[in-house]
Amino acid sequence: MSYLYCDQKMFYPFRIAEIYAFIINNIFALIVMMFFFELKVILLIFLLNCLLFWIIYHISNMIQTSPRTKILLDLYNYKTIKTVDYLNLYTVEDLLDHRLKRFNTSKQIEINNNIIKHKKTKGILLNLVYYIFKLLKSL
Repeated sequence: MSYLYCDQKMFYPFRIAEIYAFIINNIFALIVMMFFFELKVILLIFLLNCLLFWIIYHISNMIQTSPRTKILLDLYNYKTIKTVDYLNLYTVEDLLDHRLKRFNTSKQIEINNNIIKHKKTKGILLNLVYYIFKLLKSL
């Protein structure tokens, strides 16, 4: 529902809509819990809520980026579409432009005069993912 109001704007790695949903959910939950539970229980439920948010975030991210899910959602919207028309919707250039825009808005890359350059960031998450993939590739 919050995507209707916030669109797909990003505050990397989260969408703004997800941040608002998380904050609003926790505010209401904490207000209600203050009347029924002691501090230890409130903190435990808050921690579980944060972990559930993290899990749901990753699951929804995988669903949204899945090509199969994209095809099913497109078929739901179009009802029927010819294969040739569908191939015209998504060219390699379109997919590349979309991915580059997402990397650029998350400030992971820089594009100048059609030259793509990776920004050297101190992002722990990106470094962790890089080393995990490097380790898996070597096995």
